[in-house]
Amino acid sequence: MERDLTKFKKAYSDMVGTNLQAYNSDYWKNFRTPLRDYTEESINKIIDSGSLNEQQKLSENYFYKNGFYRKILIYYATLSKYLGILIPQLSYGKSFIDTSIQKKYNKVLSYIDKINLPDFLENCALRAFIYGCYYGLIIKLDKTGFTVMDLPPEYCATNFKDYNGNDLIDFDLRYFYGILDEKKRESVLSIFPKEIRSAYRQWRKGKLSSSWISIPSNIGICFQMWDGRPSFLNIIPSTIDYEQSVDLEKERDLEEIRKIIVQHVPHLNDGTLLFEPEEAKVMHDGTVGMMKGNKNVSVLTSYGDVDAIVSKTSSDTVSNNLDKMMNNIYYEAGVSSMIFSPTNSQVVETSIKNDLAFISPLIHKFETFITSLINSIFQDKAISYKYSILPVTYYTDKEYIDNAFKLASSGYSLLLPFIAMGFSQKDLTDIKELENNYLDLTNILIPLQTSYTQSSDSQGGAPEKSLEEKSPKTLSNEEALTNEGE
Repeated sequence: MERDLTKFKKAYSDMVGTNLQAYNSDYWKNFRTPLRDYTEESINKIIDSGSLNEQQKLSENYFYKNGFYRKILIYYATLSKYLGILIPQLSYGKSFIDTSIQKKYNKVLSYIDKINLPDFLENCALRAFIYGCYYGLIIKLDKTGFTVMDLPPEYCATNFKDYNGNDLIDFDLRYFYGILDEKKRESVLSIFPKEIRSAYRQWRKGKLSSSWISIPSNIGICFQMWDGRPSFLNIIPSTIDYEQSVDLEKERDLEEIRKIIVQHVPHLNDGTLLFEPEEAKVMHDGTVGMMKGNKNVSVLTSYGDVDAIVSKTSSDTVSNNLDKMMNNIYYEAGVSSMIFSPTNSQVVETSIKNDLAFISPLIHKFETFITSLINSIFQDKAISYKYSILPVTYYTDKEYIDNAFKLASSGYSLLLPFIAMGFSQKDLTDIKELENNYLDLTNILIPLQTSYTQSSDSQGGAPEKSLEEKSPKTLSNEEALTNEGE
C-alpha cells in the first residue's frame, strides 16, 4: 500500500496543467465565468470599434452561449484531419542503407505518434478561431515528451516575427500580479520557464520599464488568424436575429392555438332578454368551469349565437422568414448552409474546398511549427526533417485516397493513400510486418481481381459507375436503349 501511495504521489507531481486555469482553485469552484447577455447595440459597437480584449470576450461568450456560433467555429477547427507525413532530408552522401539513419528516422516516427498531433492541432485551431490567435507555452520538450500549456489571450499579443517567420508572443506580467494569494502565485510561477520567472521578479523590483515581455520562439507558440481578431464576430448579430425570430414564432404558435369561446345569450324579437344578467352570469361561470383545464381558451358571454374565434397566421410565411434568418447566419460566416442541411452535392463540394483554402494559412503555420519542433530535437549533420499536413478533410478523404491510390499504381508515393486513411507512417511498416512475416497473409489470402491485377486478356474498359455518379443525360440514354431493346 505504501509503495502504491508513493507511485500516486509521484504521478501527481508529474502532472502538468494544460492551461493556467488548472492552477486556479477559484476556477474549479465556479468552473467558468457566467455568460453575459449583450445588447444588440453593445455587440455592434464591439464588432465595429471594440478593443481586441472586448472582441475576444464577446467571441468566447457566444461560443459557449450560441449553438450556431459554436457549430461553425468547431466546423472550421475540425475540417482538416491534420494527417501529416514526415519527410526525411538526408545530407549529401548519406543514404537509408545506413542503419543508424534508419534508427534515427524510426525514433522520430515513434515520437510523432506519441505526442498525438491531430488532437493538439485541433485544440490550437479552435482557440485560434475563438480568440483570433492561439497562444501557448512549451512546458516540456525533449525526446521523451512534449507538453504545452494554453496562455490566457487577454494577457497576450503578437507584434513581431522571428527570422523563420514564426509569430512571437508578447506576454503581460501583470497576470501574476493579479494573483493575490502569495502561495498560489508561486505555484503558478513554478510552472513557467525560468526566463519568465526571472522577468517577473525583475519587473516587481522595478528593473523593467514595461510589464510586457517577448517570449522566445523556442518556448512560445503563436498561431495567428489573419489580423489576430476573431474571424466570425460578424455572424453574432445574425444569430441573435434568428433567436428573436424563433421567439416570435413561439408567440405566433400560442396565438394560433388560442381560442375565445363566445356565448351569445338569445333574446326575443322585441328585444326582451330571454335570460336575465344574473342567469347569464351563471351560464358564463359554468362554461368557465368547464374550460378551466385548457389554458389556451378564454370565455366571453354575450347575447346572441355561440361561436369560436381562432387566431390564424400563415405558417408558410413564418417558416420562410426563419429559413431566411438561418441562411443569413451561414451567409455572414461565408460557409454554405448546405453543409449542415445539404440539398445539392456540387454546391457543398465547392464550399468545402473554399473552406479548406480559408484555413490553409493556419495549416501552413502548423507545418512550420512542427518542422521546427522536430528538428530542434532530432536534427543532426546526417539528417533533418520536414513535416507536411495532407489536404484531407472528413468530407473529401475518399476522393483524396482514390487519387493517391491511382498515383501509387503509377509509381508515386505508397504512403499518401495509407496516411489519408488515418494511419501513421509507422503503422504501415508495423502492419506489413505483421501481415507478411508473422501471419503470412500474402500466401494465405488470394487478392481480389481488380483493374490492376487482371491479366491483359481480361475485358478492358472503365469500371461501371454508380447511379449517383452518372449524369442525367447518361441515365436518359440508357433508359432509351432499354426501351428500344424491349
